[in-house]
Amino acid sequence: MKINLNKFNRHWEKGYYYPYPKKRDIFEDLITSLEKRQIVEITGLRRLGKTVLMFQLINYLLEKKVGPFHILYFSFDENQFSIEEIINQYSLQTNINYKKEKIYLFLDEIQKLKDFQNQIKVYYDLYPNIKFFISGSTSLFIRKKTQESLAGRTISFMIKPLSFLEYLKFKEKDELLKRPILYQTEIEKEFHNYLQSQFIETIEMNSLEEKKYYLNSIIKKIVFEDLTFLFNLNYPQILYQIVQYIGQNPGVIINNLNLASELKVSNKTISLYLSYLEDSLLIKKLYNFSRNLFASQRKLKKYYLASPSLSLALTDFPDQGKIFENYFISQNDWSYFYRDPAKHEVDFVVVGKNKNIIPIEIKFKKEIKKEDLKNLIIFMKKYKLNKAYVFYYQLNKKIIKIKNKQLILLPYF
Repeated sequence: MKINLNKFNRHWEKGYYYPYPKKRDIFEDLITSLEKRQIVEITGLRRLGKTVLMFQLINYLLEKKVGPFHILYFSFDENQFSIEEIINQYSLQTNINYKKEKIYLFLDEIQKLKDFQNQIKVYYDLYPNIKFFISGSTSLFIRKKTQESLAGRTISFMIKPLSFLEYLKFKEKDELLKRPILYQTEIEKEFHNYLQSQFIETIEMNSLEEKKYYLNSIIKKIVFEDLTFLFNLNYPQILYQIVQYIGQNPGVIINNLNLASELKVSNKTISLYLSYLEDSLLIKKLYNFSRNLFASQRKLKKYYLASPSLSLALTDFPDQGKIFENYFISQNDWSYFYRDPAKHEVDFVVVGKNKNIIPIEIKFKKEIKKEDLKNLIIFMKKYKLNKAYVFYYQLNKKIIKIKNKQLILLPYF
């Protein structure tokens, strides 16, 4: 069966470049992987720009005088031909011998191809002239499978929602941050818009309703198509209700039994569905911190959606402080919070490489008073720490000293 490869490879047309001049910050990191042997794996939520990054890498290769026919792009979004079929058709149609000539093979939405990891493994091991790039919408489809069969053969890149600086670059307003005090009003206005616009296509949308519709469609596609298809789910609507619950209550501590009772399903179903949503990258789970990190995993768990934009799409009456927290977790791989039996809570606890502990508080305030830092001080005393960080809704850095404790206040951007 002939595969229409021309359809996927516009760069085979003479002088053609893909029309995507604005780049995500991660693009420079991707460039460094071009000459490495390993498979480049790009994962992330839907609509964060994975396909565009692939096209931009193709543009880069063309600019470096790689022949256009030595670059093959294919998406499995519509058809799931085997990798062998694609490569054989490519060789037949371009008359390029991949066994002897260097080629760059970009495979998009790879999660839709059954047993893709073993198919790639054969070609990776036997044909070193092929440089593979693979992308998928969720870690669930990609990571677990590549970890099983492609261990040591991949370099992984996780695409996150836009940072505030990236958002400003896309709007050509990043110069604002060079003089934040001068442009305070405009920066605050842009930040408000940014919280609704962490997905590239929402930047130019004019109304909040339009953004909400678009972002909700992403959630529904993951829930009712991706996860339902992969696991043959009986209750996808329950999955969606869990997403709504977290989106309307960012940072909520979930008691599985209580939620199971409310949604009239089993505790096992809630636990399973939360794990599916986490692996799909749609939600983020944080553990209640303990020095014994294994014990932490058995304690309270707090949940956020992957982006404040998704949370705002699911509620008409957002808690701005919680949305502010959601912004920070969308940009950082933090895994812990802290809450003791007396309900003293610290928003985030970061454990460094040397197991050093860094407590972080998020305050949607322009003025921070000592009483705002009470829980942070309690935590610092308990764990004998001298330094903590507070991100607040202000544009200048400050340091507050309380006895021998140093609390560093950092601007939100």
